[in-house]
Amino acid sequence: MSETTTDAWPELAAMVAAVPTAQMLGGGSLADARRLGLTERSYLGATVAHTGGISVDHGWLRLLGGGSEHLPSLAGVNAASSGLCIVGFDVLGGVFALDGGALGTGDGGTHYFAPDSLEWEDLGITHSQFVSAMLSDAIDQFYEPFRWDGWRDDLAALALDRGFSFYPPLFTAEGGNPSVSSRRAVPMAELTDGHWPEGGADEDR
Repeated sequence: MSETTTDAWPELAAMVAAVPTAQMLGGGSLADARRLGLTERSYLGATVAHTGGISVDHGWLRLLGGGSEHLPSLAGVNAASSGLCIVGFDVLGGVFALDGGALGTGDGGTHYFAPDSLEWEDLGITHSQFVSAMLSDAIDQFYEPFRWDGWRDDLAALALDRGFSFYPPLFTAEGGNPSVSSRRAVPMAELTDGHWPEGGADEDR
């Protein structure tokens, strides 16, 4: 689903509720959605207006919304004009963004800044298709090379404003297998090449 003539929120809420490992965070900002030019006819607008963000797969993926205790808001992360709209982060420091011109055609397609390549990769899908995929078994296929034994237990003790730093780093030949690398929990700001705001979650939330 992308932009339609109906409210996307009931569909999105039902989709998240059907996934035991996903959680909608309290919050939401209709004012932010309007300021960003988003409507509730899109998944992105509905997420900002009705949630503080969405935690997916035990917190492996964090989709931005109106901001919450541990997640910055979509509006806060994208306060500066940059030619892209960051919509989510993962526990590895990967960044998901919609192309507003900085990454290619400016068609709003979803791109991923991959921690193993340190490059923006075009996923070839819309934002709504991206959300639908991450709330399905496709998330396991996408992240399969990065999983390690016990990752769910490790995530259970990790706040959403923190991620894992690996040594050797994922982008090195020696760091290609996270299962045998050492890892430590660090603030997300250390992992995301400046895309996560230094202040973390919005101070007024």
